[in-house]
Formats: sequence, C-alpha cells, structure tokens
Amino acid sequence: MSELSRREFLERLAAVYAGTVISGCSRRRDRFAQERVCIHVLHPEEFIPAPLLEKTDLQLRRSTTQDYFNIGLPELAVCETRTRLLDLFQYFWPFSRDDFENLQKAVQIRYQKAAINTPLDVAEFAAFLRQDRSQWAKAGASSAVLFTWNDFTRQWSPDLAAACRESAIHEFVVFKNPTEPPYLCDYPAKQKGFKRPPR
Repeated sequence: MSELSRREFLERLAAVYAGTVISGCSRRRDRFAQERVCIHVLHPEEFIPAPLLEKTDLQLRRSTTQDYFNIGLPELAVCETRTRLLDLFQYFWPFSRDDFENLQKAVQIRYQKAAINTPLDVAEFAAFLRQDRSQWAKAGASSAVLFTWNDFTRQWSPDLAAACRESAIHEFVVFKNPTEPPYLCDYPAKQKGFKRPPR
C-alpha cells in the first residue's frame, strides 16, 4: 500500500467514524424529539385527576410491537429526592433530554419496574411502600413515585395512586403522551401549563 493510498484510507476511516458519531447524536436527539412525553407532578394527598382513578374491567395485554418511551423511563419507580420535582418540572411540556438528565441527577431510585405486567407487580410495589420508610428514605428527603401512563398501564393507575396516598408519598409523577386522551392538563394543576404547545 503506497503512502498516498494509506493516507486516503485513514482519511476515509476518519470520515466514516465522524459520520457514525454524528448519526448517533442525531438518533439521540431524534428519539427525544419523536417521543411525545408530558410530565404531570401531582400531590397524592391533595388531588389526583379523575382519569387516573377510573377503574377498568378491560384486561389488556401488552403489545409486543409497541414500545412506550424509548428514552429510558421505567414504567414504575420509587425514588427519593432533596429537590421537589415540581420545582424541576414547572411545565407539562416539553420533556427534553436535558430534563431527563436533570431528573437522573435529582433522584435516587429505590425501587423500579421497567414494565408493569401483572397485578403481582402492583402488589409488590404497594408492599414496598408499606415497609418501614426509614429503610429507603433519608431524613429530610422527599419521596416520589414515577409512573408511565400508557394504553396498557392505565389499568393499574387507580391502585398505584391509592398506594401513594396510603404511604404519604410526596409526589406522584405521571409521564404520558400529551396528544392522546385523557388530557390531564385540563385538570387543576400546580404546574404552569405548556412551555409550548405539543405537536
């Protein structure tokens, strides 16, 4: 291989690497741009919107072809934080990559389920909340439950909300698609509304 061809090879290799990095960054940006994620910070002891308390007789099965929020949110998590999530998320929308990273920095996860699949998952969650909170919440820290509301998990929301109330959880944080009903932003809230309308 001549010096010239070796140089050309290295230049092409560098170009391919740069293109891969840029493409990867674009996909990361696109994932947050494409995922419509609205965040609702609720105080369980004060008010929970009616749609989250509605019981359903539908026994839904999770679709194997549909994914919800591929940005790294578990469907259910219990965490402690010294920063109120209401202060962190003053608007319903948008939920950006920066917001996600701020959330990761602000909370310490004590329990999580990547996906809620059965009533046993909900019972396990409620049992965790009922245990001595001194085992998982430090003095002075606030407790928060993070819940992803979607077509499948909505059947569990009344039980999850009840468990939060019973265990005096400070904040019940619901993530959902703002363009699909129910529109939780239509209910009384402590947040300021939309920073910009969801598209």
